[in-house]
Amino acid sequence: MGVLTVRDLDRVLTHSIAPVPPKVESVMARAQNDDEVFADRFSAAEFVTMVRSKYLAREPNLQELIEPLVGLGSTPVIFCQVESGAEVVSLVLGEQEHEVLAATYLDRSRTARTVSVRDLRGLLPASALPAAARAVVAIEALPDGQLLRLGETEAASIARTLWTKHDLAREKGVTVVGLEQFTEDLSDAGPTGVLLCSAWLQDSLVTAALDPTARRTVGVLFITDFLPPARRGTHAR
Repeated sequence: MGVLTVRDLDRVLTHSIAPVPPKVESVMARAQNDDEVFADRFSAAEFVTMVRSKYLAREPNLQELIEPLVGLGSTPVIFCQVESGAEVVSLVLGEQEHEVLAATYLDRSRTARTVSVRDLRGLLPASALPAAARAVVAIEALPDGQLLRLGETEAASIARTLWTKHDLAREKGVTVVGLEQFTEDLSDAGPTGVLLCSAWLQDSLVTAALDPTARRTVGVLFITDFLPPARRGTHAR
């Protein structure tokens, strides 16, 4: 896991020859140039398989994101998302030259469930989970009324996904607090549904798993010390 800035992505989009939905530009224009977004590395085949098995059924628009990647096999790619309220831009970049391979736009406002920062701040202190205290301090910087999107997912499935993702990141120097307890508790919950939300801060990320009522915290991660992805050429810094 690494990070890119909105400015980096704007430069890549400026040189893109791949089709980009018109609303992508409006979302990018509202984002601050120095805002940071996650940049996750995959092989093209691995990314296509993950999207098909875990996300495509509930977000059909992602078909547009994976179609250009079919046939690229082990080619390394970078996946990142830029959010503006309920609007989400998803981008897949070629890792070597940071060219745009695919882009999609989604407005989640019609179907999204949310939790306010105020409510999450109230839930976290009741938890004895290892990352809860760090998470409470981190989200103090956010306004009470900010809404965090809740994504419905299967507990055991997201536990496996986040363990693989964050354990690898931790080996590269990223600090991940609460990973063992998070994955153990959610794995034990099996196919039970959970609601996942994330709050991105200036230098850290808080991820919380809530029960289906959104009234109890069942898992918390606090992540910081991100590493910038390797960058080449003039499209990214």
